[in-house]
Amino acid sequence: MDYKKAGKKIKNYKNLTQIFNFAKLYYRKFNREEKAQIFNRVIQDRLMKAEDYNFSLRLAVELSSIFMVYKTNIISKFIRARFNLDKEKEIFIHIINKIFELDTFNKELKDLKRYMNYKYDYPSIHAYEYYNLLKYFDDLSNEIYGLSIKGNFYILLLFVASPDNLYIKTRNYKMFDNLFIKSNDINEKIFIEDRFRNFFKGKLGLKFSDGLYVPRTHYIFENILRGILENDKSKDIKGNILELYSKEIISIYFDEIYQTSYDNKGNEQDLIIKFKDIILFIECKSQNFKSIFINGEDAHSIIEKHFEDVIEKACKQCQRGKEYLLEKNNVIYYDSNNKKERKEVFKVNKAKDKKIYKIVVVLDEYLDLAELSNRYLKEEYKDTWVVNIFALQKILWTASEISGIEKFFEYLEYRTKNYLAVESLHSDELAQFGYWISTNYNFYPQLDLNLNIILGNRFTNIFDYYDIYFLEKLKKELLEIEK
Repeated sequence: MDYKKAGKKIKNYKNLTQIFNFAKLYYRKFNREEKAQIFNRVIQDRLMKAEDYNFSLRLAVELSSIFMVYKTNIISKFIRARFNLDKEKEIFIHIINKIFELDTFNKELKDLKRYMNYKYDYPSIHAYEYYNLLKYFDDLSNEIYGLSIKGNFYILLLFVASPDNLYIKTRNYKMFDNLFIKSNDINEKIFIEDRFRNFFKGKLGLKFSDGLYVPRTHYIFENILRGILENDKSKDIKGNILELYSKEIISIYFDEIYQTSYDNKGNEQDLIIKFKDIILFIECKSQNFKSIFINGEDAHSIIEKHFEDVIEKACKQCQRGKEYLLEKNNVIYYDSNNKKERKEVFKVNKAKDKKIYKIVVVLDEYLDLAELSNRYLKEEYKDTWVVNIFALQKILWTASEISGIEKFFEYLEYRTKNYLAVESLHSDELAQFGYWISTNYNFYPQLDLNLNIILGNRFTNIFDYYDIYFLEKLKKELLEIEK
């Protein structure tokens, strides 16, 4: 094989059809085990050495799934030749980068950055966070998939994270059938027509007659979570689950945290935290944002309307709580809005002497609509921090590890000051925190210069210790269950 010639050919292609035609011919010389070895080694390299391999992980996963179903040449089944794994990995990476390049330069979009992040990035959710959240949906997972995700998480983690057995050459996993899609049901059209994410919703990988292909990254647990969240059966429970999950995370750091409290007028607040001279209002929103990117002339207005219906509504609820507290100064909160049956839960006295913060916690993937929410919020809500629950979890833990929970409130103060000259390359709140905590802190371009700082992935390295710590915690918990 002339790898140099093959690489040059890929770089010269002008459209997706040419690339898929090349791949269909190129990968027919490999059997499934060999293809799985190439693709999953590339995926694992990207996970382990993200700074060296900066191609799209999501794109690698999606293309590998499509290329896996391409038929092996009948002659190749009988004539096996040794192949150069490192060179084959390079060819696959060339294909990934070329498709990314074509999509980047062929799109004329008002929200190109948002589109690229949504299509080619995974949410920064740790395997432990998936495990912890999916526990709350265990009854629903039994109903949807016919099995307990919580009870089988150890096996599922081996599916998505094991460095060995890259093609599972067995079908002795009948109980997991609902988590896999039949190989005959997919082709490159689902990618070209931008239907891959919906097609693989609820799925971990592909099932063939002789085995299973699972892309080796825990990020594909996103498919399972999305399969639950976007199922009609979750509609009436996921809001309460987000509140419970948020309370579980936050209560690690605060003793006085109150869920579903009502003031004297009967207004409900999802979570209220009392800490020293601080009052923190938190509203939780779990609505799906399925159309985070929409084609067409009305795309921007549709997205902003959804933002107003979901995010601004939560901001309004936070603001209502703050205004009532400041108006009355001394407020009693109850466990019900029924004045005849309600019981007092806690009091806030001398509210005007306290610092009041507001946070909107979201479950779904809002990208820059969360990271740069002040860009879209009305003036009266611009001092509200909008954050994904998983980013909040990481920032709380990391800030506390650095110098105590007061560090978190310093960051919260910074994030509610409406400074928009700093944004991350991948719409990532974690990069915002990483920049703030780094030696670059206080270096901002002057507002009148119309300059921005764009943050790269290196600012998220501060969370590496979090990842290591909670991976070990996950292993211990799962091993205890297995015993």
